[in-house]
Amino acid sequence: MERTGVIVSEADGLSKVKLLRHTACGNCGACQLGDDQKDVHLMAQNPLKACVGDMVEVSMPSNGVLSAAFIMYVIPLIGLFIGMVLGTVLFDGKEWAAGLFGLLVMVAAFVIIKISEKKFLRNDKYTAVIQSIVQKSHDGITLLE
Repeated sequence: MERTGVIVSEADGLSKVKLLRHTACGNCGACQLGDDQKDVHLMAQNPLKACVGDMVEVSMPSNGVLSAAFIMYVIPLIGLFIGMVLGTVLFDGKEWAAGLFGLLVMVAAFVIIKISEKKFLRNDKYTAVIQSIVQKSHDGITLLE
């Protein structure tokens, strides 16, 4: 995956990059970029020492993107289903209790993922890397490089 964005801040040795919309993007809202108010940010390694305000190209291996999507979406969904099945057994077939238990297991999965976020950021598989500086920002003026 390769995307273009602007560095908005630096923290913990990583750069926070605000991704720009592709020209091919419509306003379907699938990625929430259709709404101008919703920005997508990602943390990226910055071996080029790009500065805040620089427009950069970031990349992340496709298998890392797919793995991250699996972790964020599929694992909590599996937790929901397992929790509902266990809840049905534990609460003697009471559907509302089984549903609530499934939701609690799903929330627990999200909490565990959030707690593990720093571990994922240390893994190169899940961290984007700034590949090139598209435009350099200097004292508020963007210069082509």
